Amino acid sequence: MSLKTIQCRLVAKESTRQQLWELMAHKNTPLINELLLQVAQHSDFETWRKKGKITKGIIKQLCEPLKTDPRIIGQPGRLYTSAIRYIEYIYKS
Repeated sequence: MSLKTIQCRLVAKESTRQQLWELMAHKNTPLINELLLQVAQHSDFETWRKKGKITKGIIKQLCEPLKTDPRIIGQPGRLYTSAIRYIEYIYKS
C-alpha cells in the first residue's frame, strides 16, 4: 500500500485567511456535525447499515433544509457540496 502526503501553504492576506477560518470552523463544521447526526438518526439507518450503503442522494436531501439554518446559512455552494461528499465518503468507508 502506498501512502501519499500532500502539503500546501495558504498564501493569502490575513483577512482572507480569517474569513476562510470563520467559514470552516463556524459554518462548515456545524453543517458536517448536523449531517452526521441526521444520518445516524434517520429511520432507514439500520437498513443502510445492513446493506452497507446509504441510499443515493439522501445526504443531499438532508442538507437542503439546513441551508436555511441560521448556524449554517451563508456558505458558498462548494462548501455545502464538500460537506455532502465528506459525509458520503465517511459512510462509504
